Amino acid sequence: MSERNDRVVADPLGHQGIRAQVLAVILAGGTAQRYGHDKALAMLGGAPLLQWVVDRVRPQVGELAISGDSRPGFILPVIADERPNAGPLAALCSILASAERKGFPLVLTLSCDTPFVPRDIAGVLRKALEDHDCAVASRGGAIHPTCALWKTASRASIETAFDSGIRSLHGAISYLNAIAVDFSTGAGPGGDPFFNINSQADMAVAQDWLAKSHQPG
Repeated sequence: MSERNDRVVADPLGHQGIRAQVLAVILAGGTAQRYGHDKALAMLGGAPLLQWVVDRVRPQVGELAISGDSRPGFILPVIADERPNAGPLAALCSILASAERKGFPLVLTLSCDTPFVPRDIAGVLRKALEDHDCAVASRGGAIHPTCALWKTASRASIETAFDSGIRSLHGAISYLNAIAVDFSTGAGPGGDPFFNINSQADMAVAQDWLAKSHQPG
């Protein structure tokens, strides 16, 4: 997988025609065993984690939906897994099928437990995508497959990966012409915009960073 940095030159999808091509889907179907209860509704700075992601992403895309169960207080379309309990790759297959039916050529996926996701992530990934099947966010050499822009046309290759036994997004990327896009700077604990809240300890770190940084939601 090649890698590039487009943060300086990226157009943050300010043009409505381009933005309208993107269906964003927040992945919120996990069991949250390490956290202890539904992470999507866990409170950070007075708002649920899911709300943080919604507020940051909604202005960047044409439509926003949730993969997993609906959540009280959130009026968003829900994309159900066509293969229940089969892992994140099965969820992506269902998402791409839904995007195809709705006529969206691009799908942006994000995790419900990354509340500091960049406000320009859609534009940065779209700038890098070009003729690739997907553009995946990365930082410090580590990729974040849940935060990626996928061409809906890559669905067949992803279905092939699933049928071969692959169940992770990371594993499926090896079946695609993918590019990693570096986000070397950003807001979040340790400067990491993809800081992932998997546990109560992670939440404590995020709360502490938020209090010290005075960052808005």
